[in-house]
Amino acid sequence: MVGFVAIEFILLNIFQVFFIDSFYKQIKESEIKSAAKEITSAISSGGNDYQTTLQNIAREASVSIEILDSKGTVQYSVDSPFNLTKTMTDSEKSDLFTSTKNAGGSVMTMNDSDSNEQDNSFKMNIPGIQPVPDNNNSNSTTPQDANQFHRGMHGKSLTYSQIIKYNGMDTLLLLSTAITPLGATSRIISVTIRYANAILLVFSVLLAFVLYRKISKPIMMTNSKAKKLAEGNYDVTFSEGGYSEISQLNATLDYAAEELSKTEQLQRDLFANISHDLRTPLTMIRGYAEMMRDIPGENSAENVQVIIDETNRLSNLVTDILDISKLQSGVTKLNLEVFSITDSIKNVITRYDKFMSSKGYSITFEYDKNVYVNADSIKISQVLYNLINNAINYTGADKKVTIRQKTDGYKTRIEVADSGEGIAEDEQKLIWDRYYKAGKNHKRSAVGTGLGLSIVKNIFILHGLKYGVESKKGEGSVFYFYIDAVKIENIEDC
Repeated sequence: MVGFVAIEFILLNIFQVFFIDSFYKQIKESEIKSAAKEITSAISSGGNDYQTTLQNIAREASVSIEILDSKGTVQYSVDSPFNLTKTMTDSEKSDLFTSTKNAGGSVMTMNDSDSNEQDNSFKMNIPGIQPVPDNNNSNSTTPQDANQFHRGMHGKSLTYSQIIKYNGMDTLLLLSTAITPLGATSRIISVTIRYANAILLVFSVLLAFVLYRKISKPIMMTNSKAKKLAEGNYDVTFSEGGYSEISQLNATLDYAAEELSKTEQLQRDLFANISHDLRTPLTMIRGYAEMMRDIPGENSAENVQVIIDETNRLSNLVTDILDISKLQSGVTKLNLEVFSITDSIKNVITRYDKFMSSKGYSITFEYDKNVYVNADSIKISQVLYNLINNAINYTGADKKVTIRQKTDGYKTRIEVADSGEGIAEDEQKLIWDRYYKAGKNHKRSAVGTGLGLSIVKNIFILHGLKYGVESKKGEGSVFYFYIDAVKIENIEDC
């Protein structure tokens, strides 16, 4: 801001020194040409009042007006101190007419004049000032007002001559005006500029200080803290000072820091949980294998089955991790087909028969009719498996899991309910995140890998389905999703 004021000051001084005289001359030339145009128009319009118009133009534009014929005889004039023809011979006037005509009909000239020349020319009557007598008349005196007027006219004069029609013949319109020396004016402008720039300088310093406090300083602080955030320091906080946009940016960065901190913690939890889930089956596989090697009679089908089951668990864990990566990267595509979701639920439950009989779990399916949907049957089955596995892992002591299918027109709601401890309200939005684990201690899943809900969420998103969870502490949880039914003719209800 201070630099801007300094540049402005320099430019104004350059303008004053190098261009003000040129601009002043251009303005005077424009004014005298405009006066000539008005005079020509007034004379061309005819009538007896044009003389009044010419006198008004002479007074307002501070110009002398003279009209000469080709011989140099004055046909009309408005008395003025600038009348050049007073000191010219008839021959010089005639030559002026001829030179103007030869130049194309108009000539603009700048004339130097000294005090003697101007005194010789100031012999015409000026309203309010007594006539100045000829210098050759020793008995005449010059009034004080006239002398003061004369002293103001030293310098240059601007003359414009133009051929016009006057009383039906070609005449020379001669306009003259004084070019006032701009020395005093320039000094006044210079002083004014200095004072104005001093005020602007003070104002700009104050404004720069305010802008620094309100804009620059908060941005610098935000930038410094953002660098710490980029380096992994998620404990940094961004103040909400400054103007509204900076305050909003700081609030956004605070939110980003909080979310990044959560994400990093959840990533640590994920690695810890995966490591736990990998270590447990590997430990069991190694233990059973060593036992079968070292202890006679332990090479039984039951022990081999444990090794196979734990190997399958490892394979399923790797598969689930790959599924999450594919779903989130957008590589996975849907293979849509019309199928009975009711039958799909029944088939999934059937595969849990051996598990239910050996572990004492009970899975109940409640439905009103057979419903067909247009979806990816394999991925919907994957959703059902993961929701049932989750319910088995977290159901209560009664080991009951209930699946419900509710139909309202063509809108079908599928629910998977357990009787467990329930989920706190502040955790219900987080359980779908692949990095999240409920509670402080990681529990090895009785069935599945523990990554099922993240897979379920991504499949729902891929299908564009509405989903959610309803839960209260101590009352169990209900996971649900909505899917549109397809109208199939000649399908009997089950």
